[in-house]
Amino acid sequence: MRHSLTLTRALCLMAGLLLVPQPALALKLLTEENPPLNYTEGKKVAGMATEVVREMGKRAKLNLDFEVMAWNKAYEKAQADKETCLYSTARLPNRENAFKWVGPIAANKWGLFALGGFKQEIKSLNDAKPFRVGGVARDAKTEFLKQWGVTNIFEVEDDKLNPGKLTLNRKEAQKIDLWITSVASAKMVAERAKVPGVKLVYLVREEESYLACSPRTSADTLKALAAALDGMKKDGTYAKIIQAYESR
Repeated sequence: MRHSLTLTRALCLMAGLLLVPQPALALKLLTEENPPLNYTEGKKVAGMATEVVREMGKRAKLNLDFEVMAWNKAYEKAQADKETCLYSTARLPNRENAFKWVGPIAANKWGLFALGGFKQEIKSLNDAKPFRVGGVARDAKTEFLKQWGVTNIFEVEDDKLNPGKLTLNRKEAQKIDLWITSVASAKMVAERAKVPGVKLVYLVREEESYLACSPRTSADTLKALAAALDGMKKDGTYAKIIQAYESR
């Protein structure tokens, strides 16, 4: 009788453990080419934010599946697909309810760039309003400009298309006068597009970047990721990753 009770208790305990919600075993990570935060190096996804996210997944015991694609497409998939997150994402007010957020995982400076011969002074976003500005569709930087009344924006799917559209001739059709992009990646993106000598004409702002997860991502997965990031910040791992990229 005693053996039977012990067996029953053991079975009940096992059943109870099975009912406890567990984090998903796998998580899809969507990102874009946006160095130094996230970019492809050979066939591998690299970057400051990528290293942070990889370590978060390791500590949360999640198998991470990375995929690089155009930001607009990634943005839509991250909202619709289950167990899917998008990075590096600015946490803007109009996005707050579209995702579940974990972070911040990095910081990103935004700037307006122009060709070397650009002579006009840009001291505020009001000064940028008369100019044609190139940006990426649904990108936080583009959305931020719109919120501040900069509406003469030409949107593309990939930031690498913008440097080649820069011109000093304001009458030249289908071209842009200014380009909104990440300060840390502008030089690299421009050089890859074979457009040397672009210059920063106005520092727009510094924005923290997050992991933006689909509302269909389990609460336990989100908690595990948040706990992992918190641990990284407490033990110095996070700061070590950030400092390694900032010192390059």
